[in-house]
Amino acid sequence: MPPKRKRAEVADSAIQGSTTRSTRKSSRVARGKDGTAHVNGKAGASDSVEPPPKKTRATGKKGATSRGAKARIDDDPLNSTTSQQQSVDEPDVSEQAPTVPTRVEYSQQRAQALFNSFADDDDPDVIGPEGVERLYKEASIPLEGGQPLILAWQFNARELAKLDRSEWLQGTEALRISSLSAFAIMLKELDDLVIQGKEPITLVAPVNSAKKPTEADSQQVYNRVRYSQYASDRNAAFSELYQFCFTRAKETLESRNIDVETAMLLWSVLLASRYPIITELIEFLNENGSYKGISKDRWNMVYEFCRTVDDGLSNYEADGAWPTMLDDFVTWKRARMTYSTDDTKSAPMDD
Repeated sequence: MPPKRKRAEVADSAIQGSTTRSTRKSSRVARGKDGTAHVNGKAGASDSVEPPPKKTRATGKKGATSRGAKARIDDDPLNSTTSQQQSVDEPDVSEQAPTVPTRVEYSQQRAQALFNSFADDDDPDVIGPEGVERLYKEASIPLEGGQPLILAWQFNARELAKLDRSEWLQGTEALRISSLSAFAIMLKELDDLVIQGKEPITLVAPVNSAKKPTEADSQQVYNRVRYSQYASDRNAAFSELYQFCFTRAKETLESRNIDVETAMLLWSVLLASRYPIITELIEFLNENGSYKGISKDRWNMVYEFCRTVDDGLSNYEADGAWPTMLDDFVTWKRARMTYSTDDTKSAPMDD
């Protein structure tokens, strides 16, 4: 098992994005049929009927006859005109076809093999921090956002930046995923839905929650049963992820707090895209320096504060049982707002 310090470093790297992401295409372009021209019986027909050609005995080399036949087809003005017309009227399908994600049918054997390719050398039943980071790179999963957190959440990992074999197999079976391309699609969709707050996608086929996938389910890149559930109540889904991150960020299960640096990193990933005020709270905590740990109550109240208090603090109630940390932040922010207003008033007017 890698040392505790190494796990913490890689977990922070997964949040901050200190590693350059590699790119790897996980889709293929659909190809059109060949452009062979088919001559319509009426198109370009002549009023006079030509007599059928006389039968002649094939002479000379076999290749010469084939070349002669090809030359006659190429020189035929009707064939040439039709081919030119087709090239003008019909678009190039290969250039206009949308990128289609490559779908790999799920199998437990393939999921096992995928796990083995990233497992630690000294512990084949664990994908440690280095292996998880390599998985992100090969699947083109960005390290700087929330997708690594979503992966740990979906696999119910006991630690961030680490997966054991049982967590992997249970997660891949539930999601019906056994390819890196499916990993990337699943994480992007859940990131957009749960963290970024984007509208749910329109599912191509009905989602069936039965254990055995139906024919309609087999058309999905992965099993979107969970996605459908999250889409029905996005606030509940985000709250579940938010609580998961606090629990897994603790040094030990018995710990009651997480350190403020880790909390600020998680807030910047989980809350900043939807609640810009969190960036000011992080700035305040960096300037203040007196808060060293974040309890579960503070963790929850920060989310509630961001969700209910507007950026101008007009609906903030000082007697609303907010923690002292947030009271201090409001005092700090209001002082900045007052200073900014006074500075604007004292600025010289243009002639």
